[in-house]
Order: sequence, then structure tokens, then C-alpha cells
Amino acid sequence: MDVAFIGADSPLGLRLQTLLQETGRHQVLPLSGAASRFKSERQAKKAVRRGNPKAVVDLRLAALFGQGEGLQEADIERCHWLAKACERSGMFYLLLSRDRVFSGLHHRPLRESDPTDSEDSVGLALIEAEGRVREAAPSACVLRTGPIFSGLGDALLSGTLDTLLESRNATFDDMDQFCPSGVDDVARVVAAVLDQVSVGASAAGVYQYSSADRTTRYGFAEVLLAAAGQYADLGDVTLSALGNAGEGRTRILDCTRLRDAFGIKQVSWRGFVSDAVKRYFDEKKEV
Repeated sequence: MDVAFIGADSPLGLRLQTLLQETGRHQVLPLSGAASRFKSERQAKKAVRRGNPKAVVDLRLAALFGQGEGLQEADIERCHWLAKACERSGMFYLLLSRDRVFSGLHHRPLRESDPTDSEDSVGLALIEAEGRVREAAPSACVLRTGPIFSGLGDALLSGTLDTLLESRNATFDDMDQFCPSGVDDVARVVAAVLDQVSVGASAAGVYQYSSADRTTRYGFAEVLLAAAGQYADLGDVTLSALGNAGEGRTRILDCTRLRDAFGIKQVSWRGFVSDAVKRYFDEKKEV
């Protein structure tokens, strides 16, 4: 199946291209983040129809999150344009979204059917993007994930290691709980959905995926520090845990629907840390 990736130069886009080329099950039609900053619906429509793909995977919002950037109204509008163009052309459209649609005030795993109750600007933008996609394309798939790490300049893993290397005495939040996912793991999930869509499975609606283990920024930093010790002298680095007077936020995704529909199981994020940390240090050598 021919698949167009919007934001193909992001860490997830690059990993997906490699994975699909290795398996040989799909032909990749890449479109970079810069090339996907459409200024009109007509431009978006032309980009989708170029190459006549059977599926379009929109990674732009995930890429912006990975870089620590916010979402603009134009980013939401582009999701709507792409979804609309795919629906009219009979193409499968998948939008990668985030757990930030939830406030994190409910201390239990969150299902797709739970109210999207975020009140911050990022969460509200995601809620609007998801809503406009589902309105324009009933056959579209929205896949929510937790934070994605890769070692290729992302805000989570790379940002944490940058802080450790530069400050040597770092403090991280130990209240807010989340389930990060390695970029290789998320690529595995997206590829599995595409495999089944290519043979006629329906993936319409909202699905969720995150790793099986919850952690905090402090807990994540502890694991990174241990893994980074083989690449840098970090013996003098001190980690401190930051708490607060109230309860932390908990964004844990219930992934039952994805498992039941596609047989995709959750795995631990810890198994992806070593390779991601190695990539981080390999990238630093090349700079």
C-alpha cells in the first residue's frame, strides 16, 4: 500500500520510513514538515493527491510536541484540510495526537470515551484538531499517545540529557505521572495499524497507545542517567525530586480498544532507552 507521511523528516517519520522499507509491505511517499505548511486547502488537496496514496499518516502535531513547540491555529486548520481531502478521495487518514487532551486530574487509566477535559492551551488545541478531523472525515483514525522519546533532538529524552550534562545538578518533577513511549515502539504500532488497514480492516475512530509502565520526569531522568553512564562521565551529577503542595496530574491511557481491534500489546518504555541514549550521543559526536 502506498502511504504518504506528512512530517516525514521528524524522528517518528524517519523511523517509520526505515521500518516500512525493511518489511517491504508499503511504499513510502514522504512530505517534510516544511513542505506541509500548507497556506490553503487547495495546496493540502494537491499534496494528498500527489502520488495517489491509499493512506495518509499525519505526524505534524507529534513532531511539534517532540520539539517542545506549541500548536497554532494554522496547524489545526491543516489537519482539517488533510482529513477532508482524504475523505473525499477515499483515502485512509491517520492523525497522531497526544494524551494532553486530558486534564490529568482523574487518577485512573483514561479511555477514548472519557471527556477530553484539558483546559490548557495545548490540550484545547488538540481537542479542536481531533474534533475537526472527525467531523470532516468519519472514516479517519485518531491515535493518541503519551510523550514520545527518540534521542534525535526531542524535548523529553534529549532535553533531559542536555540538562544533566550542562547543569550537573538537576531537579525534576516527581508528581505528574505519565507513560512515555520510545519512537521505535510508536513506529511499530502505526505500522501494525497500516498493515491491517491495507487488508481491509476498519480503523475509524479514536484509539490510544502508550507504554505499559508509568513514571515521572524524575523517574525518567534516573533511568536516563544510568543508561548514559557508559557514554559520558556523569559520576558527579546529582538528581533532585521536586514535589508540590497539591496532587500531581496523571495521564495514563487505557489501550484496551487498540489491543482488541488490532492485537497490539503494550510494552515497557524501558526497553527502548538504551538505543535512544546511544542515538543521542551519536548525534552529539556528529555535530
